[in-house]
Amino acid sequence: MDEAVLRCYVSGLRRYRSGHLPKAAEGLNHLFRFLQRQGVVSQRRVVGSPAPLDQWLAEYDAYLERVVGLAVGTRQGALSMARRFIASCFGTAAPDWPSVTAPMITAFVRQEAATRQGAGRKRPAVVVRSFLRFLVFRGEIRPGLEAVAPIPPQWTHAALPARLTPQEVEQLLATYDDGTASSLRNRAMLLLLARLGLRAHEVVSLCLDDFDWADGRLCIRPGKTHRARSLPLPQDVGHALVAYLQGGRPQRPRRRIFLQCRPPFQPLTRRAVWWMVRHAFQRAGITPRPRTGSHLFRHTAASHMLNHGASFKEVADVLGHRSLQTTGIYAKLEREALAAVALPWLGGAPCPPIS
Repeated sequence: MDEAVLRCYVSGLRRYRSGHLPKAAEGLNHLFRFLQRQGVVSQRRVVGSPAPLDQWLAEYDAYLERVVGLAVGTRQGALSMARRFIASCFGTAAPDWPSVTAPMITAFVRQEAATRQGAGRKRPAVVVRSFLRFLVFRGEIRPGLEAVAPIPPQWTHAALPARLTPQEVEQLLATYDDGTASSLRNRAMLLLLARLGLRAHEVVSLCLDDFDWADGRLCIRPGKTHRARSLPLPQDVGHALVAYLQGGRPQRPRRRIFLQCRPPFQPLTRRAVWWMVRHAFQRAGITPRPRTGSHLFRHTAASHMLNHGASFKEVADVLGHRSLQTTGIYAKLEREALAAVALPWLGGAPCPPIS
């Protein structure tokens, strides 16, 4: 067994549609290094150059990290789409960047955008423009070609943000009320989403040190907006967290709060939150919205606060918005205030002549 055998095995695995390798290959490099240190396999390294596609993607990843400053999750999504873009232009052949034409770029962007909805339709154009700017940065193509990628029109505030009714929120919470370890954990996460409007990555990143139980406050570490914020801890959320910590959380020295219920008790990921919310909708028998992810609870919490007298500044502070314009999308949900400023409808009365 050597690195050549390892590469041969990995190359034969079927990749996901996103281009990532399956889970069967995730830990192989660590296993191989461990076996080398134990003397089970040879320390001899097989000299070989990576495939041209993988080499370009590795350099693009370094560009996104060091020049653009993107987070790991954002870079992974961009690399996946960049891989599909290169494959659509050159197939399995080595990339010939000067041969990239405007029709090739527009065809790929329109094909990717056709399978998406809402703001996600802009994502293919954004990633392709970023990758083309990287090629300009490397001197592979001429400047200006990145502007060819068409960005689909997006009308601001064209639709109402999806939200749940208070009755639906209680139905979803009731799906995790059987007292098992997983239910105690999932109920605590749902309450954090529904009452405080936390993002999924904020929930799974919570640590034991982030809670001030004496003062009843919760500290959210810097994330998307690079700013920390301190939030009041509602009583029902606190009770759910205590119930999970005392009766459901594995006794492990990890500081992360939400862990897997089975060995090796790893911290949860954002994907786990998405599956938990999806499973709650299925168990509650609620018809899914266009987006049934954790962000739906964020919209629900914002509309609930606004309809109960909170100002836009207060809602922005709770949700962690950097600009009040972001919070402004929820103004359409404050129906009582909108009704007070609405002009009377003329109905079928003719308009007065203009003098």
